[in-house]
Amino acid sequence: MQRYFVDVNKNNVIFSQDDIFHITKVMRMKISEQIELVDKNSHQVYLGVINSTNPLVVSIQEPILKNAELSKDVTLFFALAKSDKIDFVIQKATELGVKSIVLFQGKRSIVKYSNEDFNRKKERYLSIAKEASEQCHREVIPSIEYLPSIKEVSTHLADLNLFAYELEAGTASDLNKLVNEAQSISIIIGPEGGFDESEAEYLKSLKFVPISLGKRILRCETAAVYSLSVLSYLLDK
Repeated sequence: MQRYFVDVNKNNVIFSQDDIFHITKVMRMKISEQIELVDKNSHQVYLGVINSTNPLVVSIQEPILKNAELSKDVTLFFALAKSDKIDFVIQKATELGVKSIVLFQGKRSIVKYSNEDFNRKKERYLSIAKEASEQCHREVIPSIEYLPSIKEVSTHLADLNLFAYELEAGTASDLNKLVNEAQSISIIIGPEGGFDESEAEYLKSLKFVPISLGKRILRCETAAVYSLSVLSYLLDK
């Protein structure tokens, strides 16, 4: 069943123009068809029924109580990479349950952003996250932010902060224990050239815990998906 994020005002369901086009022109839905609605403010999910397609009118039938969110909030810090890689990571990180995505400028990032560059791209990034949230039936759309320096990571710390660093890492059992004890978690993934030594030292000074992603050197987008898959497994089991 299709799911859409909407505004609900006194049982009136308000769709974006893009969603109206998708429902009526792309999916060609008919009167009496059912869809799932997520109130963007309360995150409550409802079953809806289409009463009219021109104009689009959908009535709320009943709440849907299933929950697809992770048991703890997870933040992904991801160093800037080429545009298609950022798009891919936003989509997959959303599917894997992150609460927020924070892009940052690493010393070895090939791509360089200004705040204005990010603001121009932010709407597209949020659109990717929204579509991914609808596809995998989540109740929230991850927030997406940008930090022009890794130094600003200190303002976004979770209860447990991890960083993928091949030079120092604990064991898998240590990670399982840390995740179980934490109330919120962040994971930081560096650029394809890896973290600069000064960046690694700075993260350790913030009590980021180095973890291994295995014996092989992974691309940055693969590292993000791999690490979030492990966290998702540990939090969902």
